[in-house]
Amino acid sequence: MTAATQAVPRGPSVWSRIYGFGSVFAKTIRDSSRATIITAGLLGLVFVGVSKAIVTEFNTPTSRAELENIVAAVPPILQGMAGKVVNVGTLGGYLQYKYGVFFPLVVSLWSILALSGTLAGEAQRGSLEFVAATGRSRRRIAIEKLSGHVLMLGVAVAVAFVSIAFAGATFPVLPGDEISVASAFGYAAVLGLIALASGALAFALAPFVGRGAAAGLAGFVTFAGFILNGYQAPVPELAPFANLTWWGWTSNHVALAGVYDWPSLLTVAVAIGIMLAIGVEAFARRDIGVTTALPSPSLPRPLLGLGGPLARAISINLGAAAWRGIGVGFFGLVLGGAARGFMAQLADSPQFVEILSTIFPNVDYASAGGFLQLLFVEFGVILAGLAAATFVAGWASDETSGRLEMVLASPLARARWAVAGGIGMLVSVGVFVALTALGIGFGVASSGADSDVATPLAGSLVLGLYAAALVGIGHAVGGIVGTRAAAPFVVVFVIVTWFVQLLGPLLGLPDLVQDLALTSHYGQTMVGVWDPVGIVASIMLALGGIALGAVAFNRRDLRG
Repeated sequence: MTAATQAVPRGPSVWSRIYGFGSVFAKTIRDSSRATIITAGLLGLVFVGVSKAIVTEFNTPTSRAELENIVAAVPPILQGMAGKVVNVGTLGGYLQYKYGVFFPLVVSLWSILALSGTLAGEAQRGSLEFVAATGRSRRRIAIEKLSGHVLMLGVAVAVAFVSIAFAGATFPVLPGDEISVASAFGYAAVLGLIALASGALAFALAPFVGRGAAAGLAGFVTFAGFILNGYQAPVPELAPFANLTWWGWTSNHVALAGVYDWPSLLTVAVAIGIMLAIGVEAFARRDIGVTTALPSPSLPRPLLGLGGPLARAISINLGAAAWRGIGVGFFGLVLGGAARGFMAQLADSPQFVEILSTIFPNVDYASAGGFLQLLFVEFGVILAGLAAATFVAGWASDETSGRLEMVLASPLARARWAVAGGIGMLVSVGVFVALTALGIGFGVASSGADSDVATPLAGSLVLGLYAAALVGIGHAVGGIVGTRAAAPFVVVFVIVTWFVQLLGPLLGLPDLVQDLALTSHYGQTMVGVWDPVGIVASIMLALGGIALGAVAFNRRDLRG
């Protein structure tokens, strides 16, 4: 008599529990690896490249003195988007002042997108029910998902720390240029904490309001906090609002310039812990995928998207276009209203006026339009690009959510659906720009600083041109590659081209590379100087991208 034996299946390997499909944590690491590599590589290359470029361009005591004089000549109200003026004559001080404040903002976008969807996104797709059915507790699932993102964010921050420490030890040419390990760590710490705080807010909100609303609210708080913190020094009335966010809490921590405020970082860490705990407990205690809609006015019946593919395409993004237009328009309203203070400070800064006239000999910046050109357009364009990515994501959701099979089951041609989606996104761009222009117009008119409201009002159309071009690019990517890749491609395009425009001249990139930044071909629109190259290129990208996307979509299979 023999007894049959049966092999007991072995569990996942150690490696698969760390990277792969052996655990929720490992899958999160696997899913985040591409974004981590891109972010970490970008941070490392930028910090090393920019540091090298700074010491190469300003390599004598005389050039450093001139640099300090230029920074000192900038009116306080124009220093809002830069860092605090601390030791700008040194490598670390100038790196912190000129570029250091922007990197936490960029990394925050990644954290917001990741943590707003790490649970809510999968719940919306219906995949979390299968994970929860394996016997793992919801709390464990949430903690493993969260731990995966925190680890990958930590990897990117560690790369930033190493690259700054390397640059600070290798490139100094003048006394005081050395960046200590403590300074590199202090900057990397605030970079990671600010990014994680933004993502933690999205993570805490997502179980209640869903992925899209959580990302939008966290993004609004992040950008609003950044802007308010930048202007709290020249406009003290903004200080109470700026200090409601982590940007205000850490404003005195200027690590690369050798000024530290470690207790402020502890405050941010505590706030992060609270928000992450709320997110974990909310996911553990609420039904999966059940959210509470934010109260908002319902759309009029003709705009509900029931009149055909075009009406549906318009209705998908109409709410997002309106809210984003109101947000950016409010930004323009605030800056437009501050134009009188800018012009008064400009009159007291003849050296800065001389610098502007040298760089732009035929442009009058002593106006409300000039102020908006210097401070609004650069960030307004970024926000317009992110709005375009939202519109592309809304259009793409038909296919990525599986609804498109049902839509195309009706007598509706594929090409007609694709073209209607492109036109619908352009309508959303129009709504967004109209509300933005309205805010700018009211701001300039209320400031009493300039009788010419029409010029900056017309100049705001540049946001529409840029957003329309990105819609065309996203539509083409959605048709050729797949709609799941469309919105991420637009986001990456916006960030990469912004970096090229910001750092290209300092890094000495070839003109061919710098010309890839579409935003460098519009001119100075807020003061009435337009570059036809940017206008024609944007129109061609918008219309050509929609046409190419429709043709490509008509030839490929649907993808979930």
